[in-house]
Amino acid sequence: MKQAFLKAPYKVEIRDTEIPELDDDGALIDVRACGICGSDLNTAQTAEEFRPFGHELSGVVEKVGAGVKNVRPGDKVCVESSSFCGKCAMCRNGHPEMCRDKYIFAPRYNGFAEKVAAKAGALVKFDGITFEEAAVVEPMGVAMDMTEAADIRLNDAVVVYGAGPIALLAVRLARLKGAGRITVLAHSHSKARIRLAEYYGSDRIVCTDIEDPCAALKGDSVDRVLVTTPPATLRKAAEFASFGAIISMIGIAKTREESQCTLDINQMHFKRLQLRYSFASPALFFPLCVDMIKNGLVDVKPLISHRFPLEQMDKAVLACRDDKASAVKVMMVR
Repeated sequence: MKQAFLKAPYKVEIRDTEIPELDDDGALIDVRACGICGSDLNTAQTAEEFRPFGHELSGVVEKVGAGVKNVRPGDKVCVESSSFCGKCAMCRNGHPEMCRDKYIFAPRYNGFAEKVAAKAGALVKFDGITFEEAAVVEPMGVAMDMTEAADIRLNDAVVVYGAGPIALLAVRLARLKGAGRITVLAHSHSKARIRLAEYYGSDRIVCTDIEDPCAALKGDSVDRVLVTTPPATLRKAAEFASFGAIISMIGIAKTREESQCTLDINQMHFKRLQLRYSFASPALFFPLCVDMIKNGLVDVKPLISHRFPLEQMDKAVLACRDDKASAVKVMMVR
C-alpha cells in the first residue's frame, strides 16, 4: 500500500509499505479522507527525520480482529485521535477527559495512507454525512472541548483569537451556545477564513496585522476569549478581557522558545480572570459532532478548501504553507 511520510522543511515522500497486521482488538480501515492539522505543519517545520502523519481521518472498515464487536466490515467510521480507557479511576468516576491511560488509534499517527490499522475502540460509526465531513469531526471535537471549557453563557460577548479551522468551528459553536456579540481576530491575508468567520456568525473582524486588538476592543465588553493562536498572544487576551472573563486556550507551540509567554499576574488577579487550558486528548464529543453535522447545525463543508489525492501530498502540504488567502482545511481524499 502507499503511505505518506513528512519531515522538515515541508518534504513529503510517498512510500510503498506493507498492509499492517491486525491485533485482536484492531480493525483495518480503508482511508477515504484525512485532513491536515496545524500539528502536522509543526512536523513539517521541525521533524529531522521522515515520519508518518495524519490523525483527522475517516474511512470504511475492511477487516476486524477476532475480539472486535463494535464494528464490522463495511461500516463507515471516523477515528478518534486518542481515546479514554474506560477502566481507570478517573474514567470510572465520570471524568474520561482526565484519563491518563488513554491510547492513540495506532502506534504513531499515520492517516495519510491507503489503509490504517486502528484500535477498534477508537472508531465511531456514522451515516448520513460524507467521508470529508466525517474527517472534520476530529477538529470539531477540539473546538467543542475549548468552547465547553470557556463555559459560554447566553448573550456573552466572545472574542475568538485566530481564524484557523478550529477557531472557525468555535465561532459557530459559540453562536449555538447563545453568545451575543462575537469578534474574530484574524490576519488580513486570510481572505477565505475571514469570509467563513462571517458565515459562521462573527459580528466583527479585527485584522491584527493592521490594528492592535487591545486598541480595537478598548471599551468593549469581553466575557469570553477563545485563543487558538501562539502562547504569546495570551498577554493581549488578558489585557482586553473584561473583569471576570474566562480565557480558554487550545494549541501547542512548535518549539520550547515559542511555548514561553509572560502574563501580568496583577492584571489576572485584580480583573479576576480565569485561564482554562483545553487539551482535547482523549478526544471526546465525536457522536455529538457527527449528529450536529448530520442535522445541519454545523455546516463543515465550506471549511474544506483544497482536496488532493494521496500521491500529491507534497502539493497539499505546500498549499497549507503558501496559499494564505484561500487555504483553510486541506484534505487528502480517495
